[in-house]
Amino acid sequence: MDERKEEIEKENLDESFFTTIKEIEVGLESVEQYAPVYTPNLEWFENMVVEKKQQLRKKLIFDVSIFSIVALLVLSVVLFTLYNIPVVFFALQGLVAIFIIGYFSIRLIKQVKET
Repeated sequence: MDERKEEIEKENLDESFFTTIKEIEVGLESVEQYAPVYTPNLEWFENMVVEKKQQLRKKLIFDVSIFSIVALLVLSVVLFTLYNIPVVFFALQGLVAIFIIGYFSIRLIKQVKET
């Protein structure tokens, strides 16, 4: 008897589920009728892609040129100090090494304290 009741309840749930789905579909169809979906033409998308590619290419060229200029400047300064003022070069090398060791030591200590 209980099994039959469970089957009837399950069938009622299935029917109500499907009627709810049909009501949702009908509602969505009416929304689509009153608010048509506009899809731009392919040419608009192609133009947008071309413009974006041009922007990205300009940005890439700018970034690479700035990087190259800064790299050449740094390299020139390093070579100048190496050949003309070797004492300053080795002092800077030592300071940079001490700074790197100190920085990572402090980060490690902070990380250990946090956990």
